[in-house]
Amino acid sequence: MSLRTAPLEDRFWAKVDKSGDCWIWTGSKSGNGYGNIAIGSPSKKLVSAHRLSYEIANGRVAQGMVIDHKCHNKACVNPVHLQAVPQKLNGENRRGPNSDNTSGIRGVSWNKGARKYEARVGHNGKVHYAGLYPTKAEAAAALIALRNSLHTNNPADRSAA
Repeated sequence: MSLRTAPLEDRFWAKVDKSGDCWIWTGSKSGNGYGNIAIGSPSKKLVSAHRLSYEIANGRVAQGMVIDHKCHNKACVNPVHLQAVPQKLNGENRRGPNSDNTSGIRGVSWNKGARKYEARVGHNGKVHYAGLYPTKAEAAAALIALRNSLHTNNPADRSAA
């Protein structure tokens, strides 16, 4: 039997490198780095490899839930590293700053008028202000404390506190 006609789980696991803590998808990937695999017959549908891995291990994903990578590795399909959460919680579990950030710290920016670092965090559609600080490190510490009081799915911040 060829890999094309093999059962879905066999085809899936044949494209996974389990040599590390993160199990890396070695098959095709989307433009944003997430693995995908074609399923169904006769018409093929592309599904996310991490979502399929979660469903193989845990069953169907409830409506309205997305699959969050606790490890922040888009290519990882280790079911232990995946969790089904609402989109809001997926957004809380972020690593690093936005691509347009100039301070290098998520939520921290330079306030030219005050000549200090400003710390802000978004939560439930609102921006919460954490203050102005003379150093990036102080702004980052205040921001982590604020995120920890607002967010529930932010393990990186909780380990830094």
